Order: sequence, then structure tokens, then C-alpha cells
Amino acid sequence: MTMEHIWTGKWIGADMTVDDRFAPVFKKEFNINKSVKSVNVYICGLGLFEMKVNGTLPDDSVLNPAHTQYTSTVLYRVFDVTQLIENGRNVLTVELGNFFYNETGGVWKWEIARWRSAPKLIADIVINYTDGTCETIATDTSWLVTKDGPTVANSIYSGDVFDARRTENTFKWANAICAPAPEGKLKLQNMPPIRRVVTMKPEKITKNGTSYIITSPEMTTGWIALKISEPEDAEITVTYGERLTDDGFVVLIGKGEGRDGNWWPESYIQQDKFISNGKPCVFEPKFSYKGFKYIQIDNYSGELTADDITIYRVANDVAVISEFECSDESVNLLHALAKRTIINNFQGKPTDTPVWEKNGWLGDVSCSLETMMYNFDMSTFLSPFVDTMADCFLEYGTVPDFAPIVGWRNENSPVWNTVFVFSVRALCDYCGKIDYAKKLYPLLRKFAVEYISQIGENGYVWGERGLADWVSPSGEEDKACGCMASEGAEICGTAYVYKMLTDMSKIADTLGLQADSEEYSHAAELICNAFNNKFYNAEKGIYETSFWKQEGVRIKDYRQTSNVVPLAFGMVPETYRDAVAAKLNDDVVKRNYHLDTGCIGTKYILPVLIDCGYANTAYKVLTQNTYPSWGFWLENGSDSAWESWETDTRSKNHYFLSTYDEALYSHFAGIREIENGYEHFTVKPCLDCSLEYVNVAVNSPKGRIVSNWRKENDTVDIRITVPNGSTAKIILEYNGNKIEEIKTAGEYTYFFNEK
Repeated sequence: MTMEHIWTGKWIGADMTVDDRFAPVFKKEFNINKSVKSVNVYICGLGLFEMKVNGTLPDDSVLNPAHTQYTSTVLYRVFDVTQLIENGRNVLTVELGNFFYNETGGVWKWEIARWRSAPKLIADIVINYTDGTCETIATDTSWLVTKDGPTVANSIYSGDVFDARRTENTFKWANAICAPAPEGKLKLQNMPPIRRVVTMKPEKITKNGTSYIITSPEMTTGWIALKISEPEDAEITVTYGERLTDDGFVVLIGKGEGRDGNWWPESYIQQDKFISNGKPCVFEPKFSYKGFKYIQIDNYSGELTADDITIYRVANDVAVISEFECSDESVNLLHALAKRTIINNFQGKPTDTPVWEKNGWLGDVSCSLETMMYNFDMSTFLSPFVDTMADCFLEYGTVPDFAPIVGWRNENSPVWNTVFVFSVRALCDYCGKIDYAKKLYPLLRKFAVEYISQIGENGYVWGERGLADWVSPSGEEDKACGCMASEGAEICGTAYVYKMLTDMSKIADTLGLQADSEEYSHAAELICNAFNNKFYNAEKGIYETSFWKQEGVRIKDYRQTSNVVPLAFGMVPETYRDAVAAKLNDDVVKRNYHLDTGCIGTKYILPVLIDCGYANTAYKVLTQNTYPSWGFWLENGSDSAWESWETDTRSKNHYFLSTYDEALYSHFAGIREIENGYEHFTVKPCLDCSLEYVNVAVNSPKGRIVSNWRKENDTVDIRITVPNGSTAKIILEYNGNKIEEIKTAGEYTYFFNEK
């Protein structure tokens, strides 16, 4: 366990208000006159900080610290700067940006946050000498601060304004002032740092009038580094976006233009400005990131070439833990697309979109949780986000729709906020973090018991309130229907409370809390019975909603999601499970193998079809390329997932509909039913689909797991690797043949003859 630092330093700030947009710069000079063993800097600068020692960055991380519920938690970093320290005079400087700690943009109430304050700093420079003595140089009013730094404005939404004419020899320094400490407790930031994780060069540069338009090789989140050599006072504008106008310019967002302009009435977003001092330099923003496929550069007087531009993907440096490849290249492209979109939304928290909201929407994470777990090491990235959910729960009495949050809408919305429980179970199952579940269990229990009470008061069926099957297809490929599902939250909400309680029962079992486990299971059983009594139409053999949010809009007798979800969660009694599954398959076939689902149904439709015996239907849905489908994104030239199925989708960098990727691992490769950090798991590959081969490897906490299969020369060849410390149930079914056995560590080969 990491010991939390005991602080000597005090919080300091500059003489400024929350409405000032500049980035103050702090400075401390100190002398080293003895032999040094180590020097570590413990530091938190809110909202963001960039620290240098003798003019050099301590590492390659950026956008420090991560966004938290600042009323509860504030994160600090520790940097080993021993190699940067010199004998004699040393200088430490820190520049502070606003970030969400002092943000005014958007419609999410950041401007009225209880935590909102001007930027502030706390730091301890801890010097250990070789003679065994120790010295701490801590923030206090002897530190100097200037309001004349080069970043004259910054906003996480709007961007950075950098004036290179402001150099240190023009700064006016004053003593820092004491600043009130933030309400939140200082905690060590323990997640993969945010870095420039991918470096790219432009795919294309075109001149459009006086503007340069740069095309990135991929949809990206981050920024560019731009070489600039302009006359003094020249102002370069860099605008980022996902789309081009009909006449070839980057689409501007904000400044009162349309619905989205109402979110940012005073400025465009995703736009940086650089003012030249007449000397050549390389410009990168420090205190904002952008989502983009295109970059527009205005007022650049020289000949802009690819040598002048470097494109960075900026994200938490989470480890990729798996490999997937199959015989269908379109599926391989979709796999890469899903991974790319997810990492494009990892900036200190999992977000919905890097362009618009930059919010940690819980429904998005809930839909994509297993996809994330199969692809990335989420052990130290997901848990801090769950901690933020817990902070919100303690502050507002419920887990809200997104986190962090400023009281935007705080009420239970089960399709969104039950991920509080799902995440903890996933951390147990995929990462083996049982101790984390034990630590968080009292809050999880309070959350679950309150849900039992709330749904019990309504006859164990969820009501109409809350978010449901977001962005189901509009029916027109170029006209998104908005975000709301046409039906209310009754079916999905009830099912998600049921699923949350079954997960709570399993968590309680893992922790040896049998009475609690039985309490959750009993409530889940009551919910399941009430669900079937209310929503199952025995005459039609389907589940149907009784409440429509949008009268007259897309109302129909059959909704795929309403039937997919109870099948996925095991809520359908065996006596009519086959009939419900057949109706689902019939609807998909009738639609020429198109899904008709929003984010919830989309997550489960492929696994449900495969588990119910319709593997080839699932494969045809996966590889469909006309609207609405995932392949439709590819056909429209996209290499990232969209927020909705239609071409006029608001966001083209939004991962929550790309959840087919989960099924590539759990069903097509068959690695599923994972428990206690892969101590136990099942391998049940989908051999009856139309793929010719699937190759998957997952680097689990126990070691490398492999599930490969190939059809060749009238034979199906299956190769499975089980790592040390794991036990796998292997289930192989093909052409009426079945093998089922338990295996411990080893490499195993199986063959089926197709004839």
C-alpha cells in the first residue's frame, strides 16, 4: 500500500479572480550545496499544471492532474527530479491552467461548482542528501508568481491562447498569496499517466484560400505541434474538428451558432491561438485537448509542409493486453475502430466524446465495460473512476448520470448508474481486485439497498424515469432522431436493477457475506417475476413496453432491445426462452440482418443471438454494411465509432455503439465467464459462424490465454492455452459434436472433421 504524503507546503495562488483566463506562473529558486541522494517533488496544481526544473520537464506526461470530484478528492503527482538538480542555484517553475476546476463553458453547471476557484498550487520539494539529512522546500508566500505568463487564456473546451512575446525577461514577479485549500482530500494519482501515446504525420495538406487544411491519418484526440516562423505580432489560429464544410473548411463549433453554440455562446471551441514574437518556435497547447480528423490553420504566411506538423494522440497510457484477428478484414477494421475510439476517450477518465462534453457518462462506460476489459489493462484506470462515482454518491446521495458532476441531474437512472456495481465486479473478475471490492463494499451495499427500497415501492418494476436505449436508429440514414429512445426506461431500467442485484449477490459471495448475497438474490427474484408479469405478452411471445416517451414516433409492436435485454440477463423463463429468441431472430432477418437498437440493445444483440443458436444471423449483423450497421460507418470512410447510426451524427468519436468488439472475444473466440482475475474462465468459441478463422490472445493477470481456431481442409483446428494458476472450462460444439472438459495450465489442441 502506498503511503500518502504528509504535506509541509501550503496552498498558494496569484492575485486573480475566477473570471481571469490567464495561466499564472510560479517560481522558486533554491541552492544545493551538498551531495544529493534524491530529490522528489510532490505537487498538485489546480486545475492543470506544467512543472519544470531548471527549464526541463520531469517526464513526458501531460494534463496533470486528472479530473476528480474536487469537493471530495484532489490528486497529486510525485516526480523524481534528481537528475535535473544542479550544484548551486536551481529554479522550479509551475504554470497553472483552469481545466474543470475553473471552467465556465458547456451546459453542465461547471460555472457554479462549489469547488470553483482561481488556479492554485501546493508543492513539497523533498531533498535527501547523501549525508543522511533531509530538507523540504515547501510552497509558501516566499514563492514568486507572475500574471504575465505566455498563456493569456485557456479553457478545456475553447482552447489555449499563447503569446510568445511574453518571455521571462518581461515578467513582473510578486510574492504568491495564501490560497484557500480545496475541499477535497489530497490523494496520490495512481493511474497510467496521460502522454502523447501515438505520433503521426499528416495524411494530406491542402490550401483552401488563405487557410491550410490538414487531414490526420486517423480520428484522433490530442493536438498538433506546429513549427512557426512568423513576423512579430502575427496571430496564427489552429482549429480542430471532425468534419469539413461543403467548401472544405473545418466546421466551427460554438459562438452562439445553433444548438451547440448555445453551449458556448462567447467563443468557438477546439481552437488555439498563437501570437508570434518573431522567432522560430514549435507551438503545442498545454491546457486543453481536442478531438479531430481535420485541422485548419489560418494566417500562416509560409509554405506549410508535413515537416512542420506533428500530430499527437494524447491519452492515458493504458496497456493493450490483447490481440484479435479473423478471416474477415471488415471485422478486423471494426476491431481497430473500436479500440481507437475508446483510447481517444481516455483522458483521466473515460469520456463520451473529446469534442463536445468531455464528460464521464456512466451509460457509455456501462455499455463498453467488457470491451474495455478485453482490450486494455483497466486495473488502475477504472478504479479511480469508480472512486469518483463513490465521491459523487457520498456528496449527492446517489450515483449521477456522469462523474465528476456539479449537481446537473442527481437521481437514480439504473441503465446508467448501476455501472457503479458492474465496474467493481469487472475489476474482480478481469483484474482480481477483490480487496478493492472489499474496501468499497459498504457504499455498494448502501447503493443496492436503496435501489431495492425504491423499486420495491413501485411493485418491483422500474418507473418511466431515467435514460434508456439511447440513439436507436431514426429510420433515415442522414437524419438522426436525437438521443432519446422512443420508449421509456421501464423495461431496461427494471432489467438493469435486476442485473445489478445479481452482481451484488456474486460480490457478496466472493467476500463471504452469505446473508447479504441471499438478500440481493431474493430481491432480484421478485424483480424478475414482476418483470415477466408486466412486460411479457404471452399471446405475441414478446416483451413489450407500456410507455412511450415520444408519442407517434417509431411506435411499433416489436422492439429488439426490449427482448434482447431479458434474454441477455437470464430473465426469460425456460418455457418460452426459445420462442422469444426466435421472434428476435425473425425481426433481424426481416430487417435484412440489420439491428434496430440503441446503445443497450447493441451491446447484447450479438451475444444473445449466438447463445440462442443464431450464430450466422449474428455474423451477418456484424458484417452488414448498409444503414443502420457498423459496416455503414466503414462504408462512409470512418475509422472511429459514431454517437448514432446516421451520417449527421453529432459525434464521430464516441465508443458506446462499438460494443460488437466484446463479442469478438467473449463469443467468436469464446473467452467468457471470467472470475477472480481469470482464475476461472470458460472457452466456448463460436465455431458454427461463417468465419474461416479467429485468433485471439489475452494477457491476463495469470498469464497469456489463447483461443485460436481455423477451418481448413474439411477440418476445424482449435488451439487453446490456459495459463498457470487458471482453470478453464472448455466447451466445443460443431456440426452436432460436443466436447466439454475442465483444463488447468497447458496448451491444448482439438480437431473436428467437417464431414
